[in-house]
Amino acid sequence: MNARTWIRHHLTRLWAQLTFQYGMAAAACGLAIWMQYQYRLEGSWVFLALPTIGIVLMALNVLMIVNQFATSLPKWDPVKRLLVNLEFSAGLLVRLFVYGSLVWYANGILDSQPPQYRAAMIDSEAWTKTAGLPVPYSWVTLRYRDDPENPAKVLITWEEQRKLWGAQPVSVTLKHGLFGVPTVTAIEQDWGWYGGEILKLAPTATMILQTKLYFDLRHGRWKDGIEASQQYLELNPSDWMIAMLTGELLFESSRYQDSLPFYEHGVKQRPIYSNMQEYGTALNWAGQSDRAAEILKASIPLDPDNWEAYYHLGYVYGDMFRYEEAIMYFEESLKRRPGSLEVNMMIAKHRQDIATRDNQNLRQPKKSIPAARS
Repeated sequence: MNARTWIRHHLTRLWAQLTFQYGMAAAACGLAIWMQYQYRLEGSWVFLALPTIGIVLMALNVLMIVNQFATSLPKWDPVKRLLVNLEFSAGLLVRLFVYGSLVWYANGILDSQPPQYRAAMIDSEAWTKTAGLPVPYSWVTLRYRDDPENPAKVLITWEEQRKLWGAQPVSVTLKHGLFGVPTVTAIEQDWGWYGGEILKLAPTATMILQTKLYFDLRHGRWKDGIEASQQYLELNPSDWMIAMLTGELLFESSRYQDSLPFYEHGVKQRPIYSNMQEYGTALNWAGQSDRAAEILKASIPLDPDNWEAYYHLGYVYGDMFRYEEAIMYFEESLKRRPGSLEVNMMIAKHRQDIATRDNQNLRQPKKSIPAARS
């Protein structure tokens, strides 16, 4: 092997090693930045961290190259020790950033609580290029309407950056955080606010009312969403689908009592089997089990071979402690849907409930009948 071939061979191996090491570091930082975008922390520290990480990545790349050419130096050499310490420090900063991002990601993704929605105004926005990172990043300053004196600086995604601009009303979705550290998961146009402004000029704009009611109910603005739904149904009383949709959104958010007028409106306009099932279920969850049983029984002739009505009736009568009737309806459901483990478990449970109730009744002392007065 001649000298030229030997040099080319070793340079190729060196370049492959450097590319792999730097690629791993860059990939780890890229993953950390992605996690930062999924659950964004409010504040300024991340905007200081990102440029620092970019510079560290550049330095790490240079140090790895220099270190490879300093292999002939003994370990005790001051220059060698300095290079090793610098490379270790740079690698440590990268690890801290990656592990810190992983902690914040876990803080957000492991939080099972429902999100919080806050109305805000974009106070400013900026697009920043960072040395050492392959892509720039963008951020906004948010001024929350419920706390305008304390603006927050937050990263925005590329998709959000295309749709948002300064002085724009937005809705911010926040997660409470498993460790109690709030994180931003979405920034979007506040169609509840836009819809309200348009309706001031055109109060009968039904398409705007639909958009507004859907947005408000999806973002926890119950009063505004219910009012928009009522206004829409006053203009279009025959639109049973919007009535049922409003009921579903309220039911899914555990606002069972609020959902009932909309379900009732939808069933009156369109008394079909599926609508009556939803209405009956909502009545039961709202504590009106007697009325729920009436609606569910009335739906059976519309689809007598369907298991669902009997299944729901089993739960309704179980909630009323009428276990014999609950078992009867669960058995009817089982005839139409054989092999259901859940229904079999409920039948066994209610048989146990009956045995427990009967034993308690036997243990209670019988009241003596007072003797008749002479």
